[in-house]
Amino acid sequence: MSGKEFVSIIRPVNCLMAAFGTFIGGSIAAAAIQINLQIGIAIAAAFLVCAGGMVINDYFDRNVDKRLHPRKPLPSGAIKPKTALLYAIALFIAGNALALYFLPAISAAIALAFSVLLIAYSAFLSKAKYVGNFVVASGTAFTLIFGASLVGKFEIVAFLALAALFANLARELIKDLQDVKQDRGFKKSLPMLLSEKKVIAIVFFYYLIAIAAVYLPVLLAGFASIYFISVVSVANLLFLLSFAKAVQRSFGRAQALSKIAMLVALIGFLAGVL
Repeated sequence: MSGKEFVSIIRPVNCLMAAFGTFIGGSIAAAAIQINLQIGIAIAAAFLVCAGGMVINDYFDRNVDKRLHPRKPLPSGAIKPKTALLYAIALFIAGNALALYFLPAISAAIALAFSVLLIAYSAFLSKAKYVGNFVVASGTAFTLIFGASLVGKFEIVAFLALAALFANLARELIKDLQDVKQDRGFKKSLPMLLSEKKVIAIVFFYYLIAIAAVYLPVLLAGFASIYFISVVSVANLLFLLSFAKAVQRSFGRAQALSKIAMLVALIGFLAGVL
């Protein structure tokens, strides 16, 4: 067993996105780019909690993954189940300890709440994907709120978190459309309960909410940086292109475009404080 399995199982790109979201939320709330010890600790806490969530999810999904993803560290035998469980617990404890001892009480409460949510999702909801989608999609929204909690100002960040939530919900549904054959017999997703046409209509509805929500700070809170408006508008065009690909049943391409659009949107959020 090499160390690379312990890196791959935490899905480091996802955890880096959580860290980036925390940095963005803190910077927007403070109305300036934040480079200080407190934001550094918050970034580390978000990374560790996210990592714990990734590992605990693989722990509870290990039997399903034997059929669906046999090369992952747990089903391949590279990491033993007990080792993965202890690893997840250590990551959660480390992330929450940082938040508890070095960050405001509300930040520690958010870190703990999301940790509990991730564990509950993995243990009880991962097979019900139509419910679990909300937990997965809320990841970026939570990190934005977590970052803002360092300052205690949520007026602008709340709208951006709402936009991130619904954009990610749309992407989760597109992924479910792509994986419906693979998931059948193992998990229950919305495309198994509704027609493909109805699910795509819901994707469009979620994207519309996300696109509308992202402009609300401009209209209601004066968050009108030309950089913000320009970059998030590009992101919104990419979201619409993602939807167009979903209509064409090019679900893999639609999902990839949605991920790119979310990254562009996050950059746009940060650009709003320049």
